Amino acid sequence: MTSALSYLPTVLALAVGAYEFRQYRTSTSPAAARALCLFALAMGAATALLAPPTRVALAQLPVHSPWPGVLGYLVGRELEMLALFFLVRAVLALELPGPSPSWTRHRTHRRHLCLTAAALALCTVTFLLGRARSTGEHVSAQGSGRIAVAVFDTVFTLYSLWCLCVFVLVVHRHARGLGRGALRTGLRLIVAGGLVGLLWAGWGFTSVAGMLARGQQSAGQDPVAVWLSSACLLLGGLGATAASWRPLTARPVRWLRAYQDHLMLRPLWAALRAVLPEDAVLAGPRRGVMFARYRRVIEIRDGYLALRPYLHPRTARWTAEALDRHPVPTARRAAAVEAAAIAVALECAAARLRGRAADARTEEVIGAPPAQRTDVVRDSLDAEAAWLARVARELTCSPAVAYARACAGRYVTEGG
Repeated sequence: MTSALSYLPTVLALAVGAYEFRQYRTSTSPAAARALCLFALAMGAATALLAPPTRVALAQLPVHSPWPGVLGYLVGRELEMLALFFLVRAVLALELPGPSPSWTRHRTHRRHLCLTAAALALCTVTFLLGRARSTGEHVSAQGSGRIAVAVFDTVFTLYSLWCLCVFVLVVHRHARGLGRGALRTGLRLIVAGGLVGLLWAGWGFTSVAGMLARGQQSAGQDPVAVWLSSACLLLGGLGATAASWRPLTARPVRWLRAYQDHLMLRPLWAALRAVLPEDAVLAGPRRGVMFARYRRVIEIRDGYLALRPYLHPRTARWTAEALDRHPVPTARRAAAVEAAAIAVALECAAARLRGRAADARTEEVIGAPPAQRTDVVRDSLDAEAAWLARVARELTCSPAVAYARACAGRYVTEGG
């Protein structure tokens, strides 16, 4: 690995710190922004101090003593622990939207501070008791010193894993309660960075194994650790800056969302396509995925109109029975009811069975959300496509919808 790549984690950490420093004055949570700046500075200093070129330079100092290399390694590891301390402080202080875990209280800050102080003190004592020696690329110990240095590595690794687990759990909990948007995307990237960070921290157990088996371990960031740390900091940096991407990514995101909606609408569109009259199909050449999604939504709505003669007065009863047998969560219930009405009408249309005029409840469940569903607002093409995608998912995957369709099938087969 070249010297320049060895300092890639340092550059990424300092870039995150520079971004957070710029946001500090306008931040709604200055304590969190300050902690993130300190995290970036500590992590940047640690990765620079533990980079292989730095370790070699310390070993070549014109000082006839191993202490510069040994103390450099110890300070680098403890700076990493300090950086993780600030990372947890930041995420506990950050007022993110969405549900907050009940254990993010003031006393958690105090406990975290006490745990960090104890871990730093224990690491310092065990490392010095091990009388480790540094040769630039490796740290070694002899006799009982192996166990002391292995304890140091174990405490360092377990502390790192604990901090990153807390960080990932808190951010994931917040991200789960958000709708689609730049904030949720950013938090998901940060969670991904935290998961890579867990791999990076877990890699520390190789140092424990090396010290116990050979009395020797890497004196800093080996190639695997460099790549894992770089990936962790890159994902975290992308997540932290996600809000500033919007002008650059708005058009690609719209295209990807339209393409996703177009694919998710296909099952519903294919089911309704069979009952569409020929003159309801839009004509014209392809105009890209945005227009294709618009066209698919229009054709689905035309299919709804074409199904009206096949609406059956027993649809509401069959749907109620289906929901009793196969309960559906409240968030999915309205889409499942609409999908059940479509499935029943499709079954009747397939048998060319013209049902009597549908009752008022049946008219309500097909093509429009129930009146009490105030959270379903379809005032744009994006919202309409998202709603129809939910209906399509229920039509193809819901046991309740399959049961309602089976009831209609039995009725058709038995001749009413």
